[in-house]
Amino acid sequence: MIRVIGVGSPFGADQLGWMAIDHLATLGLVECELLKLDRPGSRLLDHFRDVSSVVVIDAVAVNDRPGGVSALSLSDLQQIQCTPSSHGFGLAETLALGGQLGKLPTDFHLIGIHTGETLSAVPILDLASLEALVLPLI
Repeated sequence: MIRVIGVGSPFGADQLGWMAIDHLATLGLVECELLKLDRPGSRLLDHFRDVSSVVVIDAVAVNDRPGGVSALSLSDLQQIQCTPSSHGFGLAETLALGGQLGKLPTDFHLIGIHTGETLSAVPILDLASLEALVLPLI
């Protein structure tokens, strides 16, 4: 099974991961499970069990093309910031921990949605780019 996880919260640009999942749900995908998680911190690793592939979608603090969508590597993630976690343990830290513990699936993909300059505003999500990056993975 393939699991696609939108990480986010109900606040500002942090909603982008959830918005991506909401859009993907309208496409009638049957080969995957779609989840929306509210600032899961290290609990995200629990959702990597019992699946063959995981796609994580989260808002990233990138000013280029607000609402744009990019495939990221784990090293890319270390260079940019995901939206801040209220618990001080964000996506980059969680995935680094998962890598150290051997808990990342072998087929793992990370998709970042660009927030733009401010985290309080929600940019228009580039749905065509989202589909072009995510659909081939599932």
